[in-house]
Order: sequence, then C-alpha cells, then structure tokens
Amino acid sequence: MLSPATTRASTRTVSHLVLAGYNPLAPPGRSAAAAPSSGRQAVSNPTPAQVPLSTWLASVGRESDVERGYRIKHVAGGAGHQLVSYRNYEGFDRIFALGRNEAGQLGVGFASQEGTRALVEGFEGDQILAVKAGVQSSYILVRDGGARASSSSELARSATRLYSMGNLARGRLGHATMTSSFNESESAAGQEPRLHLVPRATAVALPPEIGPIKQIEAGFEHVLLLTESGDVYGTGCNTDGQIGLGDASGDICGFTKIALPSEVMQEGGVARISAGADTSALVTESGRVWTWGNSEYAQALHGRKIDQILRPLAIDHSFVPPNRRLVDYRCGGSFALALDDRGSVYTAGFGALGLGASVLRSPRPRRVDALEGQGIERIRAGWGYAAAIRGEFSAIFTWGLNSTHGRLGLGTLASSRRSFDSTKPPALNMHVHVPEEVALPLRELGLDGTVAGRESVRWRLGEVELAMEGLWVGIEAEEDVD
Repeated sequence: MLSPATTRASTRTVSHLVLAGYNPLAPPGRSAAAAPSSGRQAVSNPTPAQVPLSTWLASVGRESDVERGYRIKHVAGGAGHQLVSYRNYEGFDRIFALGRNEAGQLGVGFASQEGTRALVEGFEGDQILAVKAGVQSSYILVRDGGARASSSSELARSATRLYSMGNLARGRLGHATMTSSFNESESAAGQEPRLHLVPRATAVALPPEIGPIKQIEAGFEHVLLLTESGDVYGTGCNTDGQIGLGDASGDICGFTKIALPSEVMQEGGVARISAGADTSALVTESGRVWTWGNSEYAQALHGRKIDQILRPLAIDHSFVPPNRRLVDYRCGGSFALALDDRGSVYTAGFGALGLGASVLRSPRPRRVDALEGQGIERIRAGWGYAAAIRGEFSAIFTWGLNSTHGRLGLGTLASSRRSFDSTKPPALNMHVHVPEEVALPLRELGLDGTVAGRESVRWRLGEVELAMEGLWVGIEAEEDVD
C-alpha cells in the first residue's frame, strides 16, 4: 500500500513498512509463509514482506489518512506487540498499536488474550517524539501541542510528557502513586508479581525537576530517561542494579535520578542512553561509554564477568583505534554492540556476536570484521539478535539467534541462503554466526528500478526495530510529481 505525503511541489514521499518474522495479525490458522505474489498475509515471514498498514488503518476508521497520505515516524517492538507512529496529511501524529494485549500494553483501553489492532487515542495535536516497548509495557513520549505550534520558538517552549501502559508490576511503568498487588511476603517466597494493569495510555507523574525529556529507552522491565539538561532517570526492576542507584534493591516504583560520576560531565555530558534486557549504558558527547546492571556474560564491556554493576562504570576504550570515538552503544540481552565514527562495529558478551561459529563468547570487545568497509551508520541490539544498517546504498545486515518465524529476514531459518519453500517448514539451524545482508522486497515495492515510469524513484531506510519476534523496517521512497 502506498502512503504518499507531499514534501514539496515537485516530489512526494511514500512510506512502506516491511516485516521479517512473526506477523501478529495474520489470519488465524495460516501457519505457513505465503508466496510473495499471493497478496496473502502469513504468520511466518522469513523473507521481509510488506505490512498492509494502510489496510489496517482503514479497518480502524482512518480511511482519510490512507487516501491522502501519511509518513511513518517511529516503530517500537516489544514482546509480541508493536506501536507505529505516523504523521498524516494534515501534519497530525497518530499511533497505531497491534499484537499481543494480555496486559493492556497496547493502550487501547482494554486487555485481550487475542491479537488486537487499534489506534491509541488521546494525542490529537501532540507531536509524537518517541514510542518504545518492553515486556508487557509501552511508552509514548510527546511534546504537548507540538503539531499546533506556529513557530520553532513556540515549539521549543512546549513541554514534553510521558505516557505508559501495560503491566504495572515491578514499577516498570513509572507510576509512583500506583502499586501492584505484589507484596513483600510473595517476594521473599520467590513468587512472580501478579498482574495489575493500566490498559489505557496514562500520563506519568514525573518529578517536577525533571524538565524536558530528550530520550527514552526500555529494557525488559526497566526504563531510562535522558533529559535535555543531561540527567538520567530510571524506574522498574533493579534486581541487577540496572537502575544504577548503588544497590540491587528490587523494584523502583517511580523515576529516580541516577547519580552520574563527575567524569561524565567532564566528557561533555550524556549524548545518549541504552537499556537492554537488564543492562544499561550511556554514551558521553566525547564518545566514552559507561555501563551498569547485569554483566554475567561480560556484556557490559568490562572484559570480565560481573554479576551486578550497581553504579555507572566507565569501560576500557583501548579496543577503539586512536583518533576514533564511539558514537553509539546498544545493550542487547547477553551481548552488546558499539559503533565508532568510522563505521566499525564492536561486540562483547555471549551469543549474537557476529564473529563466526567458533566465537560465541568474548569477554573483551572485538571488532566485527565482516562489517568492515560497509559504511555502517546505525546499529541495533535486540533480544538475541542484532542488526547493522548501512547509510549510502542502504542495506541491513542481521545475525544472531533466529526464530521459528525467521526474524533475521535472511530467507530461511537456517544460516545457509537456501530459498524458502512456502509449502514446507524451513530447516532449523537457529544461529547465524556472521552478519548477512537482508534482501529487502524492493521489486515488490516498485523500488528496484525495473518498473516503467518509476526508474528515478529514490529510497532510503527509515526506522529499523528489532522486536522479540520480528524485524520491522520502514522504507521511505521519494518520487517526482508531474
């Protein structure tokens, strides 16, 4: 489905959304992959396939957005659920939620044991800055009235606001005044928290001193915020010290400021943050990385196993060549990725390292040689798998633990590149040890230069999101308008 949004008089931008892996809204009972030309939606998509977002939007009453155009802004993938934010033809931002909703994590006002799709209401006129998803939880960061601002100065004065929804347990939603039904006696007995649901997107009462929010990142059951002033706050599960408060005290219910070492400010302050399964990190403006939380697989890049790192701790940067600096860092589950300003990717930990079949564990950071010279500009670390994104001549490379639905997008569930036969279950060789390029469905989208009249269409990769069960990719195409 095309979704044009005019950018200037002579061109228009068309948004596409493609998926590799599990399709949460495939028709019931459709267990095999559909042939690309059939137009049918399949449960399994081991080769990336176009998501019928326009059809889904029309099914929830947004026919006008489909007819007159929209542009995808953000994609967030959690444990079986997704949020997609888009800007419509009028310049208003909207959020479409789909997938699992057993804890109300879609924010549509109810919980359901069946796959659900719906618009998340209540944000008319607000600018969506970010959407994030964790385990049974979702987060929406908005700028109040941003879509109605008449000038850049008015936009700058607009306040940011955070909303969350889903399972309140462990404090992951940040609602300090709400408590789950989990009590200390149950905790001592080792029981899991019982569900206490917030099924509608609900504003989080943040500390008054927190100020405008620059970035939000969600782990399994903890969340980090970075403010415009450079402060970092956390809430949620802290059993491995992933909130960074100096202890592993259990659950933190409400966003709490993390005391950053003075060296962080000396290095220019915090540029960005990352939250993995139960590990956290920050990158300073000067390219230094600090990590904390669980590092039982050495995934915090300190060169050795450390069960719990209770406060932000600077990593040893000796693995980075002279005259280079790190520009991004991503916490995965049992591994992490770092990217330098020359496009080299580094990794440490266990599992999705991309270093070959003989290297599944590396306590010290090592360069991913298979990506050298590829012009990598972005990295992503998911729950057991990873991706690197090339800028010029756009491409995505994935590696790590595949799934029974082919979430790596390499055409099969095996590390070999055999073609996928939709009439037979694919072979199960679950781990891809070296980065391989994902074959994007450019021909199906009319972007490979072979469609008459569309030879000059220019395209680029937009959002790339590694959800637990699938790889979601936004593709933006720009074409001339007669």
